[in-house]
Amino acid sequence: MKLEAILERIHAERQRQADLPGSEWDAKNTPGEWVAIVNHYVSAEVRRNGMVPEADEFQDNLIKAAAVILAALENLDIMKGRGELQ
Repeated sequence: MKLEAILERIHAERQRQADLPGSEWDAKNTPGEWVAIVNHYVSAEVRRNGMVPEADEFQDNLIKAAAVILAALENLDIMKGRGELQ
Protein backbone atom coordinates (compact mmCIF):
# COMPACT_ATOMS: atom_id res chain seq x y z
CA MET A 1 0.00 0.00 0.00
CA LYS A 2 1.39 3.40 -0.95
CA LEU A 3 1.95 6.11 1.63
CA GLU A 4 -0.59 8.43 0.00
CA ALA A 5 -3.30 5.77 0.20
CA ILE A 6 -2.45 5.04 3.83
CA LEU A 7 -2.61 8.72 4.75
CA GLU A 8 -5.94 9.07 2.93
CA ARG A 9 -7.36 6.15 4.91
CA ILE A 10 -6.10 7.65 8.19
CA HIS A 11 -7.62 11.02 7.31
CA ALA A 12 -10.96 9.42 6.38
CA GLU A 13 -10.98 7.43 9.64
CA ARG A 14 -10.16 10.55 11.66
CA GLN A 15 -13.08 12.34 10.01
CA ARG A 16 -15.37 9.36 10.70
CA GLN A 17 -14.33 9.39 14.36
CA ALA A 18 -14.86 13.15 14.62
CA ASP A 19 -18.38 12.75 13.20
CA LEU A 20 -19.37 10.14 15.82
CA PRO A 21 -21.76 11.16 18.59
CA GLY A 22 -19.76 11.88 21.73
CA SER A 23 -16.58 12.93 19.95
CA GLU A 24 -17.02 16.34 21.53
CA TRP A 25 -15.87 14.67 24.77
CA ASP A 26 -12.46 13.82 23.26
CA ALA A 27 -11.06 17.02 24.73
CA LYS A 28 -11.62 15.61 28.22
CA ASN A 29 -9.30 12.62 27.64
CA THR A 30 -6.07 12.51 29.61
CA PRO A 31 -2.74 11.40 28.10
CA GLY A 32 -3.23 7.99 29.74
CA GLU A 33 -6.70 7.63 28.27
CA TRP A 34 -5.38 8.42 24.79
CA VAL A 35 -2.68 5.78 25.20
CA ALA A 36 -5.26 3.23 26.37
CA ILE A 37 -7.47 3.90 23.33
CA VAL A 38 -4.51 3.56 20.95
CA ASN A 39 -3.42 0.37 22.71
CA HIS A 40 -6.91 -1.07 22.35
CA TYR A 41 -6.66 -0.81 18.57
CA VAL A 42 -3.02 -1.78 18.06
CA SER A 43 -3.34 -4.88 20.19
CA ALA A 44 -6.82 -6.07 19.16
CA GLU A 45 -5.76 -8.57 16.52
CA VAL A 46 -2.85 -10.01 18.49
CA ARG A 47 -4.88 -10.79 21.63
CA ARG A 48 -6.75 -13.67 20.07
CA ASN A 49 -5.28 -16.64 21.96
CA GLY A 50 -2.36 -17.33 19.68
CA MET A 51 -4.35 -17.16 16.45
CA VAL A 52 -2.59 -15.58 13.49
CA PRO A 53 -4.00 -12.07 12.95
CA GLU A 54 -5.94 -11.39 9.77
CA ALA A 55 -4.07 -8.86 7.65
CA ASP A 56 -7.15 -6.78 6.76
CA GLU A 57 -8.30 -6.52 10.38
CA PHE A 58 -4.77 -5.77 11.56
CA GLN A 59 -4.46 -3.01 8.96
CA ASP A 60 -7.88 -1.57 9.83
CA ASN A 61 -6.96 -1.44 13.51
CA LEU A 62 -3.64 0.26 12.75
CA ILE A 63 -5.52 2.87 10.69
CA LYS A 64 -7.93 3.44 13.60
CA ALA A 65 -5.03 3.75 16.05
CA ALA A 66 -3.28 6.26 13.79
CA ALA A 67 -6.47 8.34 13.62
CA VAL A 68 -6.75 8.27 17.42
CA ILE A 69 -3.13 9.45 17.65
CA LEU A 70 -4.09 12.36 15.41
CA ALA A 71 -6.99 13.17 17.73
CA ALA A 72 -4.64 13.13 20.72
CA LEU A 73 -2.24 15.44 18.89
CA GLU A 74 -5.15 17.78 18.13
CA ASN A 75 -5.83 17.96 21.87
CA LEU A 76 -2.26 18.48 23.13
CA ASP A 77 -2.78 22.15 23.96
CA ILE A 78 -5.90 21.33 25.97
CA MET A 79 -4.01 18.72 27.99
CA LYS A 80 -1.18 21.21 28.54
CA GLY A 81 -3.71 23.78 29.73
CA ARG A 82 -5.02 21.34 32.31
CA GLY A 83 -1.49 20.66 33.54
CA GLU A 84 -1.50 17.04 32.30
CA LEU A 85 1.51 17.73 30.07
CA GLN A 86 4.45 20.07 30.55
